[in-house]
Amino acid sequence: MKLILSAFFIVFFALTPIAQNIHVALDGSDDTGNGTSENPFATIDYASQFALPGDTVFVHEGTYRNPGFGDGDIWKKTSLGNIKCNGTPDEWITFMPYPGDTVLLETDAKGLYIKGSYIIWEGFEMKGPGDQITMEEAVNAWGLYKDSLGVVHDLAQELGIDYNDPNLWGQYIEKPVLNNISKPAYYNSALLVALKTHHVVIGNNKLHDATASALRNQGGDYIIFKNNTVWSSTYWTSTGVGALTVAEVTVRPEGDTFEGVKNKIESNIVFNNANKLVSWNPHKDFIHWVIDEGSGIFLTRNNDTYDHGYILIADNLSYFNGASGIIVHKTDRVIVEHNTCYHNGTTNGESKAGGIGMNSTVDVTIRNNISWASADKSALYKQGGELINLIVEGNLLFNENGEQSLISGIPDEGYIEANPLLVDPDNGNLKLNGSSPAINNGVTGIYVTYDITGYPRNDGHPDIGAYEYHSSSISEENPVNSKINIFPNPASLLINCEVTNEPVEYEIIDLTGKVVLKGVSSPVNNISSINISELKPGLYILKAGKNSKTFVKR
Repeated sequence: MKLILSAFFIVFFALTPIAQNIHVALDGSDDTGNGTSENPFATIDYASQFALPGDTVFVHEGTYRNPGFGDGDIWKKTSLGNIKCNGTPDEWITFMPYPGDTVLLETDAKGLYIKGSYIIWEGFEMKGPGDQITMEEAVNAWGLYKDSLGVVHDLAQELGIDYNDPNLWGQYIEKPVLNNISKPAYYNSALLVALKTHHVVIGNNKLHDATASALRNQGGDYIIFKNNTVWSSTYWTSTGVGALTVAEVTVRPEGDTFEGVKNKIESNIVFNNANKLVSWNPHKDFIHWVIDEGSGIFLTRNNDTYDHGYILIADNLSYFNGASGIIVHKTDRVIVEHNTCYHNGTTNGESKAGGIGMNSTVDVTIRNNISWASADKSALYKQGGELINLIVEGNLLFNENGEQSLISGIPDEGYIEANPLLVDPDNGNLKLNGSSPAINNGVTGIYVTYDITGYPRNDGHPDIGAYEYHSSSISEENPVNSKINIFPNPASLLINCEVTNEPVEYEIIDLTGKVVLKGVSSPVNNISSINISELKPGLYILKAGKNSKTFVKR
């Protein structure tokens, strides 16, 4: 039951160090606006230039799009924006929709890049053009690229191949190495990227229809992806990617030597993402004519760039994705714990990839995960390379074909074989049935003490997978948020909480996971009042006993 909130202050006074609110609205102006609620800016990109440590950028109701949206230019360089401002360890900068407003950020070119540090990005819906693209259109654009002089080429024509020729399947086709080229942004762009930065929290966002990765940590450190929902992405790119990707992580700030968990992928729901085209890498001299990427959660090419710190993948749901549910590829020091993977590997016909996979790793732990593999896939497998210091324990594996091997290329240990008895997995409900063999069968000594909903794992017998079973968990959409009432909400001075008529310990937690207030309630007629006047404006979680709920401090 964690509370998660962002920090924001409400005074806009340009020449003082006091934390302020900066406003963005569709009817605002980057020419004449000053960022106040009465005279807002028009774009997040421009507003971010004025954000100082402790500030909050509030984005008001509406759909915001990249410059040139809908103009038909598939090569355009425009993007949703670049966030370059920097907070401090004690005063993060927050970007979020104004409380009560719904904001959609939509792009048909490049997405949004977070390049500043100590940034919280929370509560947005973000959309790419994927649902507007057909297979025929994507195939016709598959080989297009521009060279360094801006000349357009078609790789398919240059190689003398027809993409739709069935005889190509499975072949290795020679191609020239192509340096300094660009592919059409319309078909090959990520949606939200933390780019070569550090200390960024991306939480509670909905991301979908990206043509390439929907959410990406590219060369960053201390990056947290938490409570995001990612779907229907990575379809049309000719560069093989995963929906939620961590690539080329680099120690930041420079000289940091912390050896604990620094990058986290927690409590995300990742589904129905896939590569639908054969991918080609400009820097390779061949194309393997298969569809072998399009994973849900994808760690790749981190072991050469990252020499301090661990990556945690915990409490995620990954299902109906094209390749692996979770893949750790050329990445060291990873903990994969309490995730539920179901029926992945939907498009990569020849590969056994479908559950949780590894390739060329050192010091990886696979613990307390559920991996349900379809009939022709492996639930837990070595994809390639050497696996050094691999720990596998407390997992529950299952394959729809009872004669299919559950594992491939790894020691036959650290799991039980059984149907996890999920409630309604084909419709996305991956909670545990009351008879599930996952209940109470996980190993102890875990990194995560709450499940995907915030329900505590505190009975000494953790359940396997992302959900901790309890009597109300099947019927309740969010059981953690169901047994506590907060009013008023939003509030500025006091919140009144209706939980129990007995005193109960409570904590208020912000979006970075920091406990900002704690105490013991003093209920009167089942109502407890908590003074929140000293909190910064923003979104928080109140944890009281075994219950928690979000609220907004004005």
